[in-house]
Amino acid sequence: MKKIMKILKAFSDENRLKIICLIFRKSGMCVCEIQEIIGLSQPTISFNLKKLEEAEIITHSKSGLWVNYSINENLEPNLMNIISLLIDELKDDEKIKENFKKSEIVSRLEICKHRNC
Repeated sequence: MKKIMKILKAFSDENRLKIICLIFRKSGMCVCEIQEIIGLSQPTISFNLKKLEEAEIITHSKSGLWVNYSINENLEPNLMNIISLLIDELKDDEKIKENFKKSEIVSRLEICKHRNC
C-alpha cells in the first residue's frame, strides 16, 4: 500500500507528470535537457526527479558529468501499464505535445556550451 501511495503522490504534481512523459518518451535525459524543455529551474527539476526516484518510477545512471534519467525498467508490469496509460491520456495535451517537440531538437551539448555545465 505504501508503494502505491508514493506513486500516486508522484503523479499528483503537474511538473512531475511533464517529467515522466518526457523521460518515457526519451530515455536517458539529463537535468539540463529537462530544464530546457520544461522551463523550470534546476533546483525544481532536481527536487521533482528525487520524488520520482523515491517512488521508484525512474532511475538514474551517470555518464561522465551527466546524470541520465530513465523509467525504472524493474517496475512491476501493472505499474508500467499505469504509467503507459497515463502518458497515453496526456499525449494530446498541448503542453505535453510542445514538450515532445522540444525534446526532439534539444541538445545537451549545446545547452552545456552556453551554461558551462
